[in-house]
Amino acid sequence: MKFETPYFWYRLFKTHGIGPKSLALIAEELEEHQIQPEKLSLNSRELSSQCPELANIINGKIRAQESKRIYDEYQTLKRSEITILHPSQPDFPRYLLEISPILFLKGQRKLLASDGIAIVGSRNVSDRGVQVAKKIASELAGEGMNLISGYAKGVDSTAHLAALEAEGTTTLVLPYGINELRQKREFKKYNWNQDVLAVSQFSPDARWLARNAMIRNKLICALSNAVVVIESGPERDAKGKMSGTFDTGKTALDMNLPLFVVDPEYFDNPPKGNADLIALGGCTLDPSDGMAQILDHLRIAQPTKSGNVHINIAAESSSQLNLFN
Repeated sequence: MKFETPYFWYRLFKTHGIGPKSLALIAEELEEHQIQPEKLSLNSRELSSQCPELANIINGKIRAQESKRIYDEYQTLKRSEITILHPSQPDFPRYLLEISPILFLKGQRKLLASDGIAIVGSRNVSDRGVQVAKKIASELAGEGMNLISGYAKGVDSTAHLAALEAEGTTTLVLPYGINELRQKREFKKYNWNQDVLAVSQFSPDARWLARNAMIRNKLICALSNAVVVIESGPERDAKGKMSGTFDTGKTALDMNLPLFVVDPEYFDNPPKGNADLIALGGCTLDPSDGMAQILDHLRIAQPTKSGNVHINIAAESSSQLNLFN
């Protein structure tokens, strides 16, 4: 197997017992000790001597019998033009290290670093909610903002489509693996390679799970300069089910991101979640001049995404890393 740095990270990502926290620790250890993957010892005992902290994370977890299957998966991702964003890349955003050290990307990668606004809301959005989502997304796209959402039905898809119809760009943050991505019929007329980026933090073949849909909410916020809530139910409904939209809004507040919530009185049936998020600190958004309100706030606050981390690891290598073979 030819050693490539993206494969190094994919091999670790697919290794049982190595999760996001371990991947972040591995990245930090490589950076601190200025170790390139191809310079790692092939022997577990020597690795323990060379970098004990790294050895504690890796040793005993790599299973040789899984190597061919994982390498074949990696080659399939390459053929499908799916990019693995990993901590060894010079432009890897530091803020992602604590959220998702590995991301799978398909489409226009440069959108990952663009100024973006997340627009989120109910799947069962009202007609008024659809109207305001379209208006705000279209206007923000016209101002050069990348529109970010979760590719679900309702508000998410409305925002994505409004941005594309305005000849803007959009990022789909998926609650499942990148291999499970399917173009919805109404999206097929747009140029995905140029104007759309799909992002997943999950294993490429992972199916939709409710818990993954909640997990990805933090990534939506992390990729955004601000979050706009169109229409949200209460934090939990009568059956105790959590609202994904409310969770995203609350996460934005926890991350000190500007949160804009459409005035609940704009709706015939004021959404309780909107009122609750405003009470928690969200800014009440007037739909009539929502775009101006958002951009004015951002110009004053000037929020920026965290800096980038550069780990001194070669992008490619023809060396053999037997630890992963």
